Amino acid sequence: MNTITEQRETYKSPGQILRELGVSPSDSNINHKNASIGMAGVSSEPETIFRTSSNKIGEILVSKNIITASDLSEAMERKRRQPTKYLGQILCEMGIPQSKIMKALYFSNKRKKLGEILVENNIITEEQLNDTLVKQKHQKSIGMHKHLGTMLTLSNTISEVNYINALSAHFSMPVVSLKNFKVSTSLQKAIGEQYAFKNHIVVMNNSYQKLTVAIAEPHLSIFEYLEKAMPKGKHIMFCHARAAEIEKCLNEKYDPFHMVLY
Repeated sequence: MNTITEQRETYKSPGQILRELGVSPSDSNINHKNASIGMAGVSSEPETIFRTSSNKIGEILVSKNIITASDLSEAMERKRRQPTKYLGQILCEMGIPQSKIMKALYFSNKRKKLGEILVENNIITEEQLNDTLVKQKHQKSIGMHKHLGTMLTLSNTISEVNYINALSAHFSMPVVSLKNFKVSTSLQKAIGEQYAFKNHIVVMNNSYQKLTVAIAEPHLSIFEYLEKAMPKGKHIMFCHARAAEIEKCLNEKYDPFHMVLY
């Protein structure tokens, strides 16, 4: 397998990322002094490196009555002006609930699976995918299920950056950096501190109309659970962050002795 060169990360200010997510910085509960949240530019051209068809995604969403043809036309026009953004991200900025977009894509048999995206973009070979799927099936049979991406990164088959890019493309989720971000008790309580800790979720912002959270392993059950917990008229913006950064944030908040050497 060829060596994959990791893309350079770039970061934007908290104000920039919040504006791109459709949140007014003045409405944010984020501590700007401590937070350094930005779109992790894991890929400056995500849909070039990870080839996904915006037209195909749009057609699926229209067929599922998640968006109208007019919505799709407007979103595609915005994408022409902002080519580095995913279509799902743009639709969310237009007010379409992200969980509905994800659910429609998740259940569509036309949507490529994560492994297929990695193979199609020459990140792994078909043989490597099949071998990993066999190992995954075996581990699941003995009660040790792990996500495909986790297994591929742990075996050094792919880099974490490759995995994050693939997940971002698969779920049309923006990638954020949580470096220097401080977890807030009041923000975590928006979804329940225990639930957030158990599922490795960091709440970044909570405004009247939108809740913005960062997760490492996107899963439909989490999307649906949180969507049902939202009051009427409020939706969730799901972002993808590195597992190590989420764990570090949560440990600093809930395990003050995790850095102590005995």
